[in-house]
Amino acid sequence: MNAITKLNTARKKTDKILTKLVKYRWIIALIIFVLCVAFKLHGSSIGIYDGIFPTHISEADAQKYHILGGPQIIRGDEFVVHTPTYFSQYYNGFNKYSQQMSMHPTNMVLDYYAPVKDITLLCKPFNWGYILFGNERGLSFYWCGQMIMLFMAAFEMFYILTKKNKLLSFVGMFMVGFSPAMQWWMIPHMPIVFIYAMTLFDLGYYMLTSQSKVKQWILTVITGFIAAGFALSIFPSCQIVAGLAVAVLLITCLIRDRKDIGIYTELEKEEIKKNTINMIIKIAVAGFIAIAILIYFLLTSREDFKLLTGTTYPGKRVSLGQYSTISDLFTGLRSLTLSYRESNVLNNSEVATFIHFTPLFLCLFPSLARRLRKENTEDTKMDLLIGKSLFLLLLLEIVFMGIGFTPRLAKITLFSYINRMQMGYGFTGVIFNVWSINTIWKHKEYYKKWQLILATLLFAFVYEMTITVELRGYLKERYLLVEIIGLSVIVFMAMMRYRKLFAAGMCSVMIIAGAFVNPICSGISPIANHPISKVIRETSEKDPEHYWVTADATYITSNFVMANGAKSLSSTNFYPDFDKWKILDPKGKNEDVYNRYANMVVEITDKRTKMHNISPDAISLRINANDLLKLKVKYIMTSQKVEKIFKKENITYKKLITQDGYTIYEISKKK
Repeated sequence: MNAITKLNTARKKTDKILTKLVKYRWIIALIIFVLCVAFKLHGSSIGIYDGIFPTHISEADAQKYHILGGPQIIRGDEFVVHTPTYFSQYYNGFNKYSQQMSMHPTNMVLDYYAPVKDITLLCKPFNWGYILFGNERGLSFYWCGQMIMLFMAAFEMFYILTKKNKLLSFVGMFMVGFSPAMQWWMIPHMPIVFIYAMTLFDLGYYMLTSQSKVKQWILTVITGFIAAGFALSIFPSCQIVAGLAVAVLLITCLIRDRKDIGIYTELEKEEIKKNTINMIIKIAVAGFIAIAILIYFLLTSREDFKLLTGTTYPGKRVSLGQYSTISDLFTGLRSLTLSYRESNVLNNSEVATFIHFTPLFLCLFPSLARRLRKENTEDTKMDLLIGKSLFLLLLLEIVFMGIGFTPRLAKITLFSYINRMQMGYGFTGVIFNVWSINTIWKHKEYYKKWQLILATLLFAFVYEMTITVELRGYLKERYLLVEIIGLSVIVFMAMMRYRKLFAAGMCSVMIIAGAFVNPICSGISPIANHPISKVIRETSEKDPEHYWVTADATYITSNFVMANGAKSLSSTNFYPDFDKWKILDPKGKNEDVYNRYANMVVEITDKRTKMHNISPDAISLRINANDLLKLKVKYIMTSQKVEKIFKKENITYKKLITQDGYTIYEISKKK
């Protein structure tokens, strides 16, 4: 009896703590955010540069940088391109157009949505830190802001969906926030699309249901800016399905909670009319703000937008679906251990998925829907409306992944832009999982124990059938079976309404799978704290007009000089820099090679300039040394032995620094 009393006391204390956390969640989030920025914390993988340039100006600063975990080499989109691009804006004065990475001015709103002193900045709150505090704290502001908002927006979304089920909302938050799919793509493009989408859902819901008129109008204005920010994220591969999922969820949740809006049959007609008009006005105002900003952007950026959409890659890329198998409907078994071992197919980012039980709940849905229909109350009708909408959306996503669309249908639905439907399916699946579990918890009489055991066993059996030869090459089959059994036990606990056991198990799995993907670091020592970095900055300050080129075996270092303030012609181009290519390819014979989003690998040669594609997003440029001078290149950072080439091509050179296998040369034509 004493043990039971202690257990009940512990439960009450846990519930009280949970209630306090929920009540003060935004204050707690703000405090965590301020502390993170104060200590310059972030999860960037720029630490890779310390392996390339091990010599430091200050060893003390270098030692302070690393706190926990290690950089991920596969996160090249982040530490090679995104972060250096954002850093370059500091040296560009945060202007809309930049020549830090091109001869022709590049539109920085289009270039990874970089920090720009422009009205669009109001739609990009994560970028504010760069402009307010500079690169070091700006990186922390950007990274921590997104990470915290990923969790908070997810919690708020599930809190609305479950009608304030605190425990399940926390679990849903972990399923989204710590999902390998989010963490392995954390910065630059994918997670921000889902963050904006979930935030729009939260804002849209509270904008229309809040009982405070002041709060409603504040949220209306914010919704307008965030809607524009979502549109300007320009990553349709995930944008379309994320937007569709939250739109379906928002509409159905508002129908369910229409009493909070003041639109329901028991009210007087005049009152309904008044509330309807108020709702339409708020939607119109938010829409007007978003559309006005987008029109401004299109009018001032239409030529640049044409260049972007006219590229061979990704502009002309078309997806018709039909690229998945039944195994893609389940959680990828690699996802649980990617933090600790490399994938044996593709790479860790590409194979990372959301962790969910969607196939099981899809199979349960017809019986769950039948029971909800049979009960036939207002609550069950609304639950069914939300569940049915998510179910149909998942079926649509599955049809696209497995069967595919015709070119015409794909174009009409905009699905032709979606080449990562598994990501959208996983996101929608997590929402559907939370809805299903919440519905089962509310109606414990719906299923008998043997039915849930049978459903779980069938789920585990089919899951086991998806194990392939490649998976066995990644992890021994017994460990894969342990993963399947573990996930099956967790979902069984959820359906049996062992709420806290389920929450503990699910959150533990999510922490193991996602919490250790990215490092925890402080400052920007790997970029700024090297003698070679200092030379780049000082030389660029003295001579800001001339261009630089990085010649190296890979493009990992191609944006390093740009991150330190140099104007670089070997940096990543979000869309083609035709001014540069017209000099190197005056007849346009190789336009198909460079008319694309492109990373660059440069090699200096005494032969004729040649170029080809290494991959859809990378160019190999073998450039004659004299062609560098045609481009007004004066400085070269290279690991290549080039002095004989310079002598042969009658080019005068001066070494500015040699460090860690790299030399910076200043070049000019012999007189």
